Amino acid sequence: MHRTKSERLRDDLIGEAVLLILKDNGPINFKTLAVKLKIMASMERDAERRSALSAAAVEVEQKVKSSSRVHPEARKNCLINSMHHLMVNTAQHKYDKKH
Repeated sequence: MHRTKSERLRDDLIGEAVLLILKDNGPINFKTLAVKLKIMASMERDAERRSALSAAAVEVEQKVKSSSRVHPEARKNCLINSMHHLMVNTAQHKYDKKH
């Protein structure tokens, strides 16, 4: 996959924001991520990083808006189905070791 330098920087900064939220024992969701990215952008001195942080915040906010349009019951069912798949997936890969 060919990603531009600014896309890679934006992804790295999103990861950095998630790590900071985890360090503060905060909840990981799109809203807290958008807030953290905005805070980071407001404190950033480097213009390139500040621009990438702002772009990342906009991207995350768009995700919040698009996910809020989904009916809450459909969102709940999607989450349950995803979690069920994770919990019942007992297939073991050939090279996995149990110790």
